[in-house]
Amino acid sequence: MALRSVGVSASMYQNQLNQLTRMEKSKRGNTPPKRTNGAIPKLKTKGPIINALVPLIRQVTNDIDLQYFLISLYDDTSNDQYTVDLFSGQTHKQVRDIIQEHATMFSNTFYRGSAPNLSFDLTNDDNVVNLAYIMYLDMRHDETINKSLSFDDFCKAEMNVRVKVKNKNTVNKTQTVNKTQKSPVFILFGKAITPIETSFIKRIRDFGGEGDNAELAIKNNLPSIHLKPDETSYLPIYKQINIDQIKSNILKEGHNLFMGIDQEDEKATVTLNISKTKYEFTKINGSVGTAKIFYPLVSVANLMDPGKNMLIESAKENTKYSMRAKGTLPLSRLTWNYKQPKFVFKMSHGTTELSTSYRDEVKTGNGNKKKRGYEYTINNANTNDAERILSSTMSKAKAKVGTTNDRVAKFMGDFMQALTMVAHIKHNTVAKYNYCLATGDAMLCNSFIFMCSIAKVSPNLWMPISKQQTSLVYGNMLNNFNPNSNIKSAPTEVRNANKVRRTPNRSNGARSNGSGYAKPISLTSISAGSLAGSTVASNNNGNNEIQSPNRGRTNLNKQLRAKGLNNNTVNTLLKNYNKGMNVNNVINKANTIVLNKKKAENKKNLNQRLRNKGLNNNTRIALLNKYNKGTLNVNGVIAKANQIINNKRSNPAEMNLGAAIMSGEGMKRPRNSANYEAQIANLQAQLARAQAAQNAAEKAKNAAARNARNARNASNAQAAKNAREKNAAANNAAKEANAKAKRLARALKQIQTNASLAGVSPNQGLRKSKRQR
Repeated sequence: MALRSVGVSASMYQNQLNQLTRMEKSKRGNTPPKRTNGAIPKLKTKGPIINALVPLIRQVTNDIDLQYFLISLYDDTSNDQYTVDLFSGQTHKQVRDIIQEHATMFSNTFYRGSAPNLSFDLTNDDNVVNLAYIMYLDMRHDETINKSLSFDDFCKAEMNVRVKVKNKNTVNKTQTVNKTQKSPVFILFGKAITPIETSFIKRIRDFGGEGDNAELAIKNNLPSIHLKPDETSYLPIYKQINIDQIKSNILKEGHNLFMGIDQEDEKATVTLNISKTKYEFTKINGSVGTAKIFYPLVSVANLMDPGKNMLIESAKENTKYSMRAKGTLPLSRLTWNYKQPKFVFKMSHGTTELSTSYRDEVKTGNGNKKKRGYEYTINNANTNDAERILSSTMSKAKAKVGTTNDRVAKFMGDFMQALTMVAHIKHNTVAKYNYCLATGDAMLCNSFIFMCSIAKVSPNLWMPISKQQTSLVYGNMLNNFNPNSNIKSAPTEVRNANKVRRTPNRSNGARSNGSGYAKPISLTSISAGSLAGSTVASNNNGNNEIQSPNRGRTNLNKQLRAKGLNNNTVNTLLKNYNKGMNVNNVINKANTIVLNKKKAENKKNLNQRLRNKGLNNNTRIALLNKYNKGTLNVNGVIAKANQIINNKRSNPAEMNLGAAIMSGEGMKRPRNSANYEAQIANLQAQLARAQAAQNAAEKAKNAAARNARNARNASNAQAAKNAREKNAAANNAAKEANAKAKRLARALKQIQTNASLAGVSPNQGLRKSKRQR
């Protein structure tokens, strides 16, 4: 491990500098750019603008983490059009001024928390096993490992997985194959571990943490699962808070709560909780402003999570304020922490380091390359194992058929958020600032509380649990709630799972409390049915999506998604609904979009069918135009194409005979050598004429090109335009002549090949092979 630390870790900072230098390297050399007085051209696409922004960002700030964060803001977080509108056509000085405002905004004005760096003491081997078990439960829940896989097999150094790979030998582009790969345990800890049943694991199993209702079993029993050595709970008190109880005086005077939000329930409880803390204040200039007591806190770990855009107050949504129009001060409804995280697990057998990096070319979940982006880095305790670079924003669907690296990357999406919040709580030095994790995901709650216990910090947790928009709140932050509010704290109830009577199934298949096990606290007003409703909707791409609390909007959302519309289209239609468009008009608009999409697919398929028939471009385009105008439907176009083909069979030189003969279409082989000779002579004559026409077209093309260049240098705009048009026409003519000559040459070659086949006599057709017979 010491060798790896010297060879890899010590040079990480320099590698980051080299990487950023490569990103901004100009054609003139590798020297980082000096301040320039140029301008960004007026462009309509984001890509070239980002390339121009990279060196300008470095001119504004020397903070590498902030440089990467700003690049990510403009390239990934921001709506593409916002980036184009803000920077297109601006001088370098104007661009630097905008970047400077953003640098101040994210590093000072709206910056909260601390650098998320922390070491965790896992030298007690039981805690390594406990953490491995938490990862095991999370992967079972996400189905990135088979539920039939035992924890004992999970703890081995290798495991068998089904992986989707590219397949070049068949019609299908991919296939799923069995592979033996390093296990998630090995990837995280550097070796196989002995899977003993610790008291922590036993409690989870006794409460049903590996059963069909594992999510509820863990969520309902968190205070009874996470116990200190003296058998008291890490969650000794809680507050049960309904949304109607939240007001701007919920905390003590001067206090704020910054929430790292992982996911929302379908009622958007956390976002609505935050909005209820809004209040007005008088600014220095005498005007009235608004602020909140609760704020979302967006970290790098949040930006790497696949569900980052599912929140109502997401980072992407916030860019409508931070990427304000030119000359307007950028604003934010969120707080931010741009620092890249780094966490160290110190174990008896070595050290594992989890961190992130930003590279100009990273892998995405589908194996393709994507320019620029954050990624996970794991250097585990095995000095013989290479540094692992894992994809960010890994969806569940891709992880389920990916490598074990991909499956660990999916786990890291939530786990890094948990570790980041542990670090913020641990390093907090501002007495009136409170930090917490906000999530309804039982598996994330489980890992967060456990890592808080290892770091010896308070597990500040805000957990929405019901359709009635009720939340359970844990941790020492409860000490900073206003004692005059009507929200009272209560002690949690620690239960022994072995002494809890398990209620048998009712006739309708539901248990009395959802999981069949005791609840850890007295939630008299919260039913198990409401607990079961605290889930997040997810689409086939693995991207989480929020539904509005309004029932009409929720139903409309379901209807739109049932039509197969993508997320962007659905969100646009829902915005129209929010602005006053009635349901019928929204549905009609959706039907039109679906119809147009179907027409586009039909056109694409029709185009391919016409290509397969060997028609030339002009004929194919003319037929497609008739389809676009509604003159012919699909069947009519195909019938017309077949008619054209039949008419041309009497003059086969007009078709690509090589393709036609090989496909069984077009001209049949002549049955005797006399016919072959006639065909060959005919084609040779046509080819000679076509080649002469090709040469003439090339000369005309070159002459037109010279005229176009001369016209560009002249001051006559009309002459230049005419020259351009003639040049384009000459190019097209040359292309057509070239294509015709090639077609004739291929046809001639095919006829000559057929004529030379052995065994052909004047009265004998082509010999058939045994397979053809």
